[in-house]
Amino acid sequence: MMAPDGYVDGGHGDYIDRVQDQWHGIFPDVSSGPAGIIGRVRRLAQLIQLQSDSVLLSCGISRAEFDILALLTRTGRPMTPSEFASDLLTSPAGTTKRINKLVDARLVTRESNPQDGRGALIRLTPKGQETILPVLRSVSDFEAKLTGFMSPGDRNDLTTLLRSLLTHVEAAQR
Repeated sequence: MMAPDGYVDGGHGDYIDRVQDQWHGIFPDVSSGPAGIIGRVRRLAQLIQLQSDSVLLSCGISRAEFDILALLTRTGRPMTPSEFASDLLTSPAGTTKRINKLVDARLVTRESNPQDGRGALIRLTPKGQETILPVLRSVSDFEAKLTGFMSPGDRNDLTTLLRSLLTHVEAAQR
């Protein structure tokens, strides 16, 4: 039986239904409806990341490397390390480590920032450009297979709902 908050009594269904059932057995008066949404988003993110990381590793690239190369490719311009940290939600130290690895692999270059003598600009190299396209195709194929069971209408509806949730969470972060 489904309660008004989306909780499915009895734990039949997915992992989160079973978790909610366990919590409901301990604290029946605490609503687990919001946890049903957030728990599924978190679990999906973890599972998708694990599978996606395997796709990336089969292409010879790590998640950290892919994220920076993809960001440089889609912006089409050199970027500062602080822009990467902000967009990728990484620490400055973690961002520097990622960039150093890409510089060593000759996938990006680090140049002086003419706007800020102490800062740097990170630029995609031709080798970086050659590297990203086949990887991007592999990731796109993986994502298409993952969502392929859904109808186009369901994919659009889910996209709209997730966009709304993400917009709300990002606004609260500012």
